[in-house]
Amino acid sequence: MRAYKEHFTQRGYKVDCAREMEEAQTLLAHFEYGAVLVDLRLSKLGFDGLSLVKYVHDLALSTRVVVLTGYGWPEIKAEAQAQGIDAFVQKPATLAQLSRTISELTGGEA
Repeated sequence: MRAYKEHFTQRGYKVDCAREMEEAQTLLAHFEYGAVLVDLRLSKLGFDGLSLVKYVHDLALSTRVVVLTGYGWPEIKAEAQAQGIDAFVQKPATLAQLSRTISELTGGEA
């Protein structure tokens, strides 16, 4: 997580990180984000990423959702797409790949 934050901060993006669902919900309720990068399987952190994807979608936020996951199974991708994600990036992904994806979704705005 630290590498992602450093990478995007250096490129002018405002970056916040959440380790728990409640923390992510609080940040999304108080700040506007161009994009959210979420890992689908965060069981070590107490929630799975699809819960956050659903939360963003249910609030009808203009925030774009990028899913980053090591689970590239078609059914996982289909489930994420059904929740309204904007991009699906399979691990291992380079920081350059993530930068391109987020830049394309946000129009390059930090």
